[in-house]
Amino acid sequence: MPSNRRFPLTARHVVGNLFVLAALAPLQSPQATEPPPNLEDFSINDLMQMEVSSASRKSETLSDTAAAAFIISQEDIRRSGATSIPEALRMAPGIDVARIDSSAWAITARGFNGRYANKLLVLIDGRSIYTPLFSGVFWNLQDTLIEDIDRIEVIRGPGAVMWGANAVNGVINIITKKTKDTQGNLFAAGGGNQERGFAGYRHGGQFGDDGNYRVYAKTFERESFVNSAGERIHDDWRSVQGGFRIDGRISNDNRYTLQGDVYRKNVGNTVEPITIAPPYNTRFSNDDHADGANLLARWEGNLADGSEFKLQTYYDRVEFNAAELSDSQDMFDIDFQHRLHPAADHDLMWGLNYRFIHSAVTNTGAISYIDSDLGYHNGGVFAQDDITLIDDTLRLTLGTKLEESHFGNTQVQPNARLLWTPSAHHSVWASVSRAARTPSRGEAQANIALGTTPTGLPAPYDRLQVRGQYNPNLRAEKVVAAEIGYRAQWTAHFSTDVAAFSNHYTDLIMFRRGSVNPLAPPPLILPMIWYNNSREVTTRGIEFSAEWQALDWMRFTGNYSHIKIEMPFDANNPDTAGLSPRHHGSLRWQMDLPENLKLDLTLRHVSRLNSVSQAIPAYTTFDARLAYQPVPDIELSFVAQNLFSPRHPEYHDSSAISLPGSAMEIPRSLYGKIDWRF
Repeated sequence: MPSNRRFPLTARHVVGNLFVLAALAPLQSPQATEPPPNLEDFSINDLMQMEVSSASRKSETLSDTAAAAFIISQEDIRRSGATSIPEALRMAPGIDVARIDSSAWAITARGFNGRYANKLLVLIDGRSIYTPLFSGVFWNLQDTLIEDIDRIEVIRGPGAVMWGANAVNGVINIITKKTKDTQGNLFAAGGGNQERGFAGYRHGGQFGDDGNYRVYAKTFERESFVNSAGERIHDDWRSVQGGFRIDGRISNDNRYTLQGDVYRKNVGNTVEPITIAPPYNTRFSNDDHADGANLLARWEGNLADGSEFKLQTYYDRVEFNAAELSDSQDMFDIDFQHRLHPAADHDLMWGLNYRFIHSAVTNTGAISYIDSDLGYHNGGVFAQDDITLIDDTLRLTLGTKLEESHFGNTQVQPNARLLWTPSAHHSVWASVSRAARTPSRGEAQANIALGTTPTGLPAPYDRLQVRGQYNPNLRAEKVVAAEIGYRAQWTAHFSTDVAAFSNHYTDLIMFRRGSVNPLAPPPLILPMIWYNNSREVTTRGIEFSAEWQALDWMRFTGNYSHIKIEMPFDANNPDTAGLSPRHHGSLRWQMDLPENLKLDLTLRHVSRLNSVSQAIPAYTTFDARLAYQPVPDIELSFVAQNLFSPRHPEYHDSSAISLPGSAMEIPRSLYGKIDWRF
């Protein structure tokens, strides 16, 4: 039955409070943060020397990273007009971002896309947001003040040695700014036809001699989408969120961070019929609710022997209530790493990790778990050594992680990487890695009613229920990946980055059709069993990106990705491996115009998605953002998205190939925004 709970706070209520806070803030404000930079403030060389920490858990420049790495900067996010993290990820090569509806996305790297794409590990400041309930990421729960993101580090390819199981096809780390860079006040607000209204406020200050802090609050309301028939779907999205961060020093050699967030989400949902009882075609609208909070503490220090350590722990709680499933989940994680130099040509890092998860599920007719209340753990140890073979020219990296999990047993995940830098502006790298994806709790324990379909038989056998069935004997998925890449800064104004890969997967977990028993009492049931497929699947691809500073006030950024998936045909297996378009490409054109005007244009093309369960035509989108700074601390901007067509589909979220349905369509969006720093 639909829930009668109402969302107690709306964006309009919070926007009013934020305006009051913004008006009072100057009475107690420290020095305001600097206004946004211009294109000429960042050279191509600066971009190549940007810091990356997610590939090897230590700071190194992009040009010295032996992995397919890409950085989305705060300036990129601001000038793109993105209002959410998934929208910002569209700028990275090799990342497939497809919007499903107003609040849901399918996001992956290097194939296997879906609402719960399960081979991409996502972190916010080192805190995993990969859910163990179904695997993947609930993107509509993950947010922060977009202006406080320092950068998004996108690592394509396995990252299991450093981050463990589930970092199979890539790692995304969303890194927020240090508090010393967010002093003063920021107020941002706006609205439009799809972005009904949004507002955010942040205040940063100092305490003591070495301490800085910030607090923030944000809210938004987003309009619902329509399907291909022009019917408006109940999928509107509302959110209220707040948080804080504190950075300080215990001594010259010891630093600490304490940060946390609290949020409440309200997501509209149209529930399809899942039973075989009449009336078969009845849909109902329901509001799904989620409340969550997290708290993270980090201690970094330098020891007397010249080594470094980092100890991080966090607690994450989320409780959501939906028509199909309700769950409360508590996660506790502790992670330690130690970096030392046993010899002049060795840079050794080792670490330990332990995670405990408690999940309490309220079973329904749609989804039921064999253990409604379960506590379980994962743990592991890793070591990696960077060995300098030739100073400033040739470096070998060897590492491995040993990990034990409740579902999937023990996994050994090694890698080897080689980096050759023949000159300061050119680098070639290659790697061979093994990674694993452990089964989710849903795959190992849940029965899921996927839907019903007519049979053409007389009652009571006129409907067939399609049901996903758990498999407690699943093995972990494995991949052996080979990669090679080349980065070059050809001139002071032009650079390129290219990477090629070949991934070989075994033990992929997929639905496999069972058989209908016609002699069984009604209802007729078609079982879809989670099956550990021992057949082999191979994906191959190439990813390319380039930056060209044509003039001091004009920059072009482009990327292209190609993927080919080789999967033997099996009539009993939906082609989940094929749910990624073969071609992606985008071109961004940024201009700093006279009279404090800034114009940003983005052209993006995605090839068709044509498989048994998907039929999405190719589409091309065009976005534009025009910004004006009447004074240094205020920026007014207008953003237009998806200008080429009134609406277009990007992904059809269908769980079983036998079920009918239509894809939601992403509409044209127009909104205005004000940013005020004081």
